[in-house]
Amino acid sequence: MATLDADHARMTPTTSLRRALRILWAGANRADVGRLATALLLVVMGAVLAGLAPVALKALIDAVTGNPRDAQAGPLAPVRWGAVYVLTLFAGRLLADLRPALTSNSEQGLYARLRQRFFRHLLELPLQFHLSRRSGDLAQCLPQAISGYQLVHFHLMNGVAPALVELATVTLVVATLAPPALSVTFMASALVHVAIMKRGRRALSDAASGTSIASIAVQGQLTDALLNVEAIKSFGAESSVSDRYARATAHLARCWLNLQRQRLRMGIAAAAVFALATSTSLAVAIHSVTRGALTIGGFVLATVYMLQIVRPLDMLGGAAREIAQALAFIRPLVAVLDEPSEMARTAAPAVASSSGQRAGADGDPIASDARCTSILSLRGLHLAYGSGPPALCDVELDIAPCTRVALVGASGSGKTSLIRLLLRLHEPQRGSMFFSGAPVDRISVEELRSRIAVVPQDTILFNDTLSANIRLGKPCATQHQVELAARAAEIHDFITALPDGYDTVVGERGLKLSGGERQRVAIARAVLKDPLIYVFDEATSMLDSLTEASILRSLQAISTGRTTITVAHRLSSIRHADQIVVLDGGRIVEQGTHTDLLRRRGHYAAMWRAQRQARSS
Repeated sequence: MATLDADHARMTPTTSLRRALRILWAGANRADVGRLATALLLVVMGAVLAGLAPVALKALIDAVTGNPRDAQAGPLAPVRWGAVYVLTLFAGRLLADLRPALTSNSEQGLYARLRQRFFRHLLELPLQFHLSRRSGDLAQCLPQAISGYQLVHFHLMNGVAPALVELATVTLVVATLAPPALSVTFMASALVHVAIMKRGRRALSDAASGTSIASIAVQGQLTDALLNVEAIKSFGAESSVSDRYARATAHLARCWLNLQRQRLRMGIAAAAVFALATSTSLAVAIHSVTRGALTIGGFVLATVYMLQIVRPLDMLGGAAREIAQALAFIRPLVAVLDEPSEMARTAAPAVASSSGQRAGADGDPIASDARCTSILSLRGLHLAYGSGPPALCDVELDIAPCTRVALVGASGSGKTSLIRLLLRLHEPQRGSMFFSGAPVDRISVEELRSRIAVVPQDTILFNDTLSANIRLGKPCATQHQVELAARAAEIHDFITALPDGYDTVVGERGLKLSGGERQRVAIARAVLKDPLIYVFDEATSMLDSLTEASILRSLQAISTGRTTITVAHRLSSIRHADQIVVLDGGRIVEQGTHTDLLRRRGHYAAMWRAQRQARSS
């Protein structure tokens, strides 16, 4: 994720903050709301006590010094006001310590639910989104955003809220008890402080965004290297990969340095305002005492309140700096969550086809319809990736139920693109698809894919047990069902010979297994899913000839009564297909049986002769 979404980058800080908090609070329950509301009440009470504590201190000093204006002064007045002052400080400190205990459970619950929503949303995003981004970049968005949310929560609860309440309390007391000159000084200090924060916010936000992007890039390179460590070692590329990572980390260090410089500039400006305001208020207070307009207690009150005016302003300034940085860390996650999910495309309970037929029965939008002669129909499909040439162009194809269809053609002819369209991993720019007469775009993606099982050419397994990997498409399957599927894929004997059997962990991406073993696990996974349509995308390409022949017999047995779509380069493996579709340059150039296509002496016949000659030479 090299750049942030333009709409998010243009958001004002207030809008960004509201958007970020709405996302976090989408996972809140009543208990969370109650705890956080109570914590906010404690914040208000603590800030009010902090604002009123100097009033008690003023009364205590005046009682001790025997201020003649204090009509209620007496021998117990110092004790009384001293007790009030100490109790005020104690209560404020106690309330501050209670807040984290009250909110920590709710905070962690909100973060846990945010992690779950983000993870599920990532899985539901279209394939094109993932193809255009590095997995390491996406993985870094979440922990970085959680850190940002922790900063936002801490500074809202411990900085912004108490500072605003304390500032309001202090302003009210100053306006009531202090000379007008002090009130003017306090107000001027607050306005200058706000101006400094506003002026420095944009530069700080830009620096924080740069740091966020650099941090994501560093994590992306680290993840890429770990995922491709075998290739790096095979090519002796450790040095070059390390150098590239070193440049990325050096750039991140420079970004952090720039961020700290922006924070320092704002801090120096705020400190200068603090020193000037304190000096001015002291001069005004001393002048008022010498004129008799202010008591000693009033002088102390004015001095303390000057600090308490600046302290909340400093808290607000610090909170603004931290929240600006935190929002920059959260923004990539918000941009990802704003991406439309492919699972949002849902289907009506029963969908009418273009010919007026109903798709399926009993409310099933894609159950086979006896009146429909094609389980899959493609009409004028056109697909292009970005601004490149079309991968598919005006594809017209009908696949009858329970037939064996083969897709053949040179590399880049469009076979994989056609399979991706069938699974709705991509959406065509033109044309339409029908499943048992139902328009595919009216069927939920989840429902459509539940009826199709794919055995890919390159099988990637989870770092989990063999049993769990086979269960991927049917998590509720029994162990007996798993073993039956493994037998069909001719991998059961291999698994049972392992020390841990079906509990054997296959390692990162299944690299503890050979390519052929991974492919047979994928076949077992597809068998267990028990689909309407099998898609074999070079499913036996990594197997030796004897194993391939055995597995092809197994595949033929398990797919009896089902529709199968086979993508193959070795034409000998698909010569018994009911329909062979030849693609070239994204177009269907020939269709027919093996015998028919050989008789035509076209593309297929040329491919067949070339492979026969290659085997004989």
